[in-house]
Amino acid sequence: MSRTLEFDIIPRLVDVHRAPFPPGHPHADVEDALGSTDHRPSTRDVEDFVQLVLAREHLPAQAFVDALGQRGMSVETIYLDLLAPAAQHLNYLWAQDLCEFTQVTLGLARLQRLLHELSPSLGGGGQRPFRGNARRVLLLPACGEKQTFGLSMVAEFFHHAGWEVDRGHGPLDTQAVEFAQSEWFDVIGLAAGSETRLEPLRRSILDIRRLSRNKEVRVMVGGPIFAGHPERVKFVGADACGLDGKKAPVHAERLIALRLRNH
Repeated sequence: MSRTLEFDIIPRLVDVHRAPFPPGHPHADVEDALGSTDHRPSTRDVEDFVQLVLAREHLPAQAFVDALGQRGMSVETIYLDLLAPAAQHLNYLWAQDLCEFTQVTLGLARLQRLLHELSPSLGGGGQRPFRGNARRVLLLPACGEKQTFGLSMVAEFFHHAGWEVDRGHGPLDTQAVEFAQSEWFDVIGLAAGSETRLEPLRRSILDIRRLSRNKEVRVMVGGPIFAGHPERVKFVGADACGLDGKKAPVHAERLIALRLRNH
């Protein structure tokens, strides 16, 4: 790891801060990938970034992100095209026994820290102030889910869209029902990453609709198990699948607008 950092990744990072490479230079492709607002981080950039995240010190990963921002890359792009794929790659390394659980835990904690530090810059002008009648959303992972970085990112987009966001304090299980019963939420978002969570999720959503303080609460679901599978969204009884980053608040507003239009 240290040799890779010293002789490959760190030199590429340093290159980002230098003047643009002339056409044909061996590292010109790196300049294109990291130095322009017209390009997104490549797969190699994400993999290199993950190695920085797994390094002993936090500063290299922070410097990598800072370099992207200094070159004009938007916070949204860093969120969606660097941090989110990095979290997915960490989970892949763990699933393939290429990385220890403690390393993945540390890496995800560092991504969470970077997400938090970037948060004030999201949307350019910071978050919108809460309205007196601000929408409220509850976001929770399915029972047994360990990795919740994606949901943290969704929470940031809701927060900066002017929503009041509640993340609870653990996996949903009965918690989502208890929250829905005791407090008013316009939307409840539940995330799941495994097909084994579908049946428990279906039962939770049934209980939410039956016991919710807001009898017309809208339920959104998200996670890889729903991608390209609308029948699963229907099976669990959700109103929509839309916990996919910056579009999540837009989907939620549409659900509320549709509810109001039907009255």
